[in-house]
Order: sequence, then C-alpha cells, then structure tokens
Amino acid sequence: MRLSGNLDRLDGEGWGSDTVKSLADFDPQAVAEYRITADDLQRVERYLRLLQGPDAPALADIAIGGYYGTAALLHEVVELRILLEREPGLLAWDRESTRQFWSANQDAHVAALIEEYTYLQRQIERVFGERVEISALLWINTTVDDFDLLAESAWPERLQVPDADAIDRAGQLLARLKEAKP
Repeated sequence: MRLSGNLDRLDGEGWGSDTVKSLADFDPQAVAEYRITADDLQRVERYLRLLQGPDAPALADIAIGGYYGTAALLHEVVELRILLEREPGLLAWDRESTRQFWSANQDAHVAALIEEYTYLQRQIERVFGERVEISALLWINTTVDDFDLLAESAWPERLQVPDADAIDRAGQLLARLKEAKP
C-alpha cells in the first residue's frame, strides 16, 4: 500500500485517508504490552520521515496495520525510544544529523530487529500454527545488512543463512500475516 496525502507533513496528520491513523488498527495486546500511545505514532512518523525521507517506506509497512503493521511499528517504537533516551532532542534535528546518530547507535536498531522478528515469529505460530525460523523471516523481509547486523550482535540466538524452502515458506507466511487482523 502506498501512502497518500501530504507526505511532507510531520505532525501525524500526513498518513493519508487510506492509512493507519489509530492504535485500534494494531494488535491490542502488543499496544498494551509496549504501552504504545498516539504520541508514539506521531513521533514514529516524524522519525521515519527524518531518517528515510518524505516517502519513508517503513510507514507503508506500518500502514498495513494488523499483525504485520504492528511488527513494523514495534520496531520503530523500540528503536526510537532507545534513541530518544540517549538524545531527547533528536526529532528536532535535520536529516543528515539524524542519520549519523542512527548509524552511531546500531545497537538500538538491533534491539528493534529482535523485537520485530520475535513478534512476527510468535504471531505466525499463534495464528497459523506454524513455526518459522527468525533467520528465514529476516532473509525474506529485510536487508542482508540487517541480517548480518543481528547475526554479529550479542543476541544469544544463532542465525544461519536459511535454505530456499525455508525462505519460500517464510515469504508465504508473511504474505498471509499481512492479511490477518487481530
């Protein structure tokens, strides 16, 4: 889904009429567990537009809502909370400074990847009754750089490059999860 509306808005109203605007569009258990608020949605939007530009691709993933959108939102909420704890004025910075700060704080991105992909794994198992390895989910749904970053981190899970069947199955399950709603 592409975002519509005024894409250069940074005040939470630029999501467009056909996109997520409410916490009700996400998994209520995750929203409660992570104490996600409407203010978090606005901060995430501003952060993503600073980091990725006005057409921030991650906003389209969040806009899907449901379980898949919740996973994308969790990633950004976790990452942004860590970064804002370190630099409370981050959201007032320019794009280049924000990107440099993000690059210097990759541990926040690793923490966000762990939350996002363990959530996806749990939801696939709960909703579809199938166990899929996080490595296959990462391989099909993110960049090799993210896969390598997590594999080289202190995370205790061991990541190995998945085989073609595991990657294919992970892709099928993610496609189905994009359609599933809590």
